[in-house]
Amino acid sequence: MVSVPEPAPGSAVRQVTTKYGGHPHWEFDTLVHTRDEVGTWLFMPTGSRMVRPGRDIATLVDSITLIPHTDPYVATFHAIEDDPTGRLHWRLYVDMTTPACWETPALVTMLDLDLDVVQVADGRVEVLDADELAEHRLLYGYPDDLVALAERSARDVADAVSHRREPFGDLGWARLREAQAAFAH
Repeated sequence: MVSVPEPAPGSAVRQVTTKYGGHPHWEFDTLVHTRDEVGTWLFMPTGSRMVRPGRDIATLVDSITLIPHTDPYVATFHAIEDDPTGRLHWRLYVDMTTPACWETPALVTMLDLDLDVVQVADGRVEVLDADELAEHRLLYGYPDDLVALAERSARDVADAVSHRREPFGDLGWARLREAQAAFAH
């Protein structure tokens, strides 16, 4: 395995997520905020473009995404208090994925495993898309170990978010505030 140099703070990184079997999912550009013992923190300012088949959106608020060094999830912390529409209600959105792969310092990829853990504005923690996982398991022939990884990861992340264990306590929100200050126009 070839080692990829770490991305430099302030540099652009494209995040590409696919579904099992190589089916395209989300693609978007971010900016490297920092790298620490947990992983790499990627900032996405308000108005950033996110594209997937059938959707092309501009983000409504700033967010920061944690790409863990080895854990099988990607966590995005949203500044929903800045939402001008008042429609956003997920403060934290955690996609269960395979561990991220840094293809180059400017490209990180992962496989989306359908299950998501969210923290709602009122603090509730929910696991979403179990029906999607069950459907895709049959439709795409997910291997049992991939399903087990998604289910185990969702349980672990939901527990960590519920109990405010880092990086889901104060760290993610501190990284978001730091990035907002660092990338302020």
